[in-house]
Amino acid sequence: MPRNKEALIRYRVINRCLIGGKTASKEKLIKACEDTLDISPLGERTIDGDIHDMRFDNGLGYNAPIKFDKEKGGYYYEDPGYSIDNIPLNEEELESLSFASIILDQFKYLDLFSGFTGTVQKIIDAVNIRRMKKEVPAYDFIDFEKVPFIKGSEFLSKIIEAIRGNTVILLRYQPFYEDKPYMLHLHPYLLKEYRNRWYVIGLNEEVKEIRTYGFDRIQLIEFTEMEYIPRDFNASDYFKNTVGVISLHGNPPEIIIEVQKPQAAYLMTQALHESQKLLEEDEEKAIFSFRVHPTYEFKVLILGLGNDVKVIRPKSLRDDITRTMRLALRQYS
Repeated sequence: MPRNKEALIRYRVINRCLIGGKTASKEKLIKACEDTLDISPLGERTIDGDIHDMRFDNGLGYNAPIKFDKEKGGYYYEDPGYSIDNIPLNEEELESLSFASIILDQFKYLDLFSGFTGTVQKIIDAVNIRRMKKEVPAYDFIDFEKVPFIKGSEFLSKIIEAIRGNTVILLRYQPFYEDKPYMLHLHPYLLKEYRNRWYVIGLNEEVKEIRTYGFDRIQLIEFTEMEYIPRDFNASDYFKNTVGVISLHGNPPEIIIEVQKPQAAYLMTQALHESQKLLEEDEEKAIFSFRVHPTYEFKVLILGLGNDVKVIRPKSLRDDITRTMRLALRQYS
């Protein structure tokens, strides 16, 4: 029996409330569905039916391992790694994705998609390979990089709604370096993904500065009625001179590094940063330059090259890398 759009949305909301080992009461599931669909009230029998369908309906094919915890008074996935998003595509869905990928392929080189060419190509490749594997099951020699479930991804739709609606949000935020969470008001401007984690960049109302907040450290999001301050920064310019999600003020220094072969070949085919330039090259090494702030993320990339890299300048970065490597060596002495 075909499902209506609201039922399919409710399944995804319930799934979002239970993934990652979370437990949710029936009241919480109802409230989450009401907020997403903007309807009220939603009856308990509707949620009961949804849970039953997710568990037992062969047409859906979810076979969701939903259990009820009497002590916690809520539902949970018996398999913490389960998600309906992991359900294999059926032939109709695969056909639709294949059609969509053909359309994407036609437009991926337009200026509008210039920042997303790699993402579009990855979607196209994934669809084509899935079709190939379905047609020829023996094609089992391709293994995609597996992205684990990241805490906080359930806030994505709410933050998108806030950005599109020019809405100030109230966050309860727990930084890794602090013992207790704190509350802040944010004028959200931009979503950014980095290394399989989502971040929101916006104006912090309390300090009047642009700040970056990781989804995995957000505990609560609420919409407010505060007046929204439109953004006055360009996202491309904001991140032009940085690696990662933290942008520093001022002009970046010129960073020069020497990389031994064959490690240098990797950098030639996949740059550490868009400002990377090849200055010199011989049979043993290559010298690269960058115009980038030496953030923690950039230092991690340099350290990841191990003994194949040497920072030539600036001296401050060279000293910092040397200090880090000495401290690391001390752990093994």
